[in-house]
Amino acid sequence: MRRTTAWVGAALAAVAMTTSGVGTADAVPAAKKVATVVSHDCENLGLTISLTPAQKARAQALLPKGFRLTPNPTLLVESSQCAGATVNGRRIGQFKLAEAALSIVPSRKAESRQLPDLVTENIFMLSQLDTDKTLSAMKSDAGYPTEMTKINLDRGSAASVPRVMRATAGGTLAPTTVRADLTPYLLPQGVDVPNPGVVYQLWAKNADGKYVVTTNSNLRIGTPAAGTGTLTVAPGTLLYKMLGSRSASGVAFSGSASGFVNDTYEFTG
Repeated sequence: MRRTTAWVGAALAAVAMTTSGVGTADAVPAAKKVATVVSHDCENLGLTISLTPAQKARAQALLPKGFRLTPNPTLLVESSQCAGATVNGRRIGQFKLAEAALSIVPSRKAESRQLPDLVTENIFMLSQLDTDKTLSAMKSDAGYPTEMTKINLDRGSAASVPRVMRATAGGTLAPTTVRADLTPYLLPQGVDVPNPGVVYQLWAKNADGKYVVTTNSNLRIGTPAAGTGTLTVAPGTLLYKMLGSRSASGVAFSGSASGFVNDTYEFTG
């Protein structure tokens, strides 16, 4: 899973594009839509960590039947914040979220309704943490592992080179701390570009053993930055057991988006 390339690369690739088509493909017939979240004015900080053979074995053991890791798997830890959203038509205010996920090869197929879905990044969700009750309840009802907790995101100061960014997420599912050193923004602040077709698919299995996927489509992207970062986790937690250590380093990325549309589906077969 190369979400760093997806986030930053999408912004840079889109600069050269003259059009940005909107896909109309439906999800496969065996899937029904169960939720939609439409956000606005978002920003994030993420970290992708390549897994060693020992970590890969422990990570594979976390996946339910029907999922397998990619040949060169990564762990994604990401925190985001948005100015607001609608959840199944219900308006919510400012919120933050955090997630931990593994790059996978899914056994089902889904497509975004929002973008042409030219590049698909599939990830299995180990945790989805939230600060908004409505958003958390929707994810829980769909079958994702979620909890309400405190989340902080600081994208740093433009006066700092490298730009130092930090994110923390609490709770019990996957508490994390990330510190990253990133480049200055690769696009001027206030300039955004259309996403050329990079879609993230967030997978889980619900309590009934059915596959669940959310197509995450960022519409316009700005202020991309890339660099390196370090994840710190507490002993005894899920990520500590998988990593086998308190810290791990990887490639960091950050950016902003005018908004995203998350369509969540449950597979009936």
